[in-house]
Amino acid sequence: MTSTCVDNPPRGAANHVAQRLVLRGLRSVLLLSCLLLLVGCGTDPASTTTDATSGAADGSGAAPPGFGERCDDGVCAAGLTCMDGDWASQPWCSKVCANPGDYCDTLGSHGRAGLCIALPPDFKGAAATFCAPICNNSDTCKSLWSGWDTCDKPKWKAAPLYPGLPTRVCQSPDTHGQLVIDPVVCDWKDKITDPKFTDAKQVCKGFCGFLKTCQLWDTAKEKLDCCEWRCFQEMTPGGAVSATVEAQKKCYIKAFGAAQGTPKVCTLHTEQCEPLPDPHKR
Repeated sequence: MTSTCVDNPPRGAANHVAQRLVLRGLRSVLLLSCLLLLVGCGTDPASTTTDATSGAADGSGAAPPGFGERCDDGVCAAGLTCMDGDWASQPWCSKVCANPGDYCDTLGSHGRAGLCIALPPDFKGAAATFCAPICNNSDTCKSLWSGWDTCDKPKWKAAPLYPGLPTRVCQSPDTHGQLVIDPVVCDWKDKITDPKFTDAKQVCKGFCGFLKTCQLWDTAKEKLDCCEWRCFQEMTPGGAVSATVEAQKKCYIKAFGAAQGTPKVCTLHTEQCEPLPDPHKR
């Protein structure tokens, strides 16, 4: 019987073939890795991910203010209301509640803890019962909005609202019971309605008109309404008209009026009145 034998390739040749296969496999792996890296680098995850909380009503893409944050133009996150009143110096986002002294539903306040408080009849604001942000310290409040002054048990005009409750909330005691005026807009005229201040309002209008005409008030720095509001505050310390301050303001107005049409129209006050302080200085 004749046997047929197949010669095995030499050992060196077999090793050479195996090495080529391994190298070819490594090249394939490296090529695939590079492709994956290129795809990954070419796509920014942030650009393709949409934040569920973003997208303000104005279309800017910024998230609207949340619970405890200042609100501009009445815009707050869904489910919240822009609260205007003298609990804080400027409007802020909260929600009306129905159980004073109890905790607010954190879901409605976007996961932030709140306490339902009710303020007395002398509170000036859109709603006297609302959720106030619960805090551990003043830093907690400042992280929400720089306008918060303190973290303390809820009080109104220094009197505790719930003496037996240890919970502390963000608040601005200096504004409680006070007339709240936006320091940028200075929207004060329609809020001062007492007839006893009518003359004082007219004096401040004339005084600030003199400052503006003589370029002593920079309207690019502050609105003229803010000049009149500051004048009114100076004239009515403690809620009563100061005859001394009123006379000073009227002196500038009279000097300005008397020198109309002369080179001294904006300088006569320096001869007849007390030195004029920097009107922008608070």
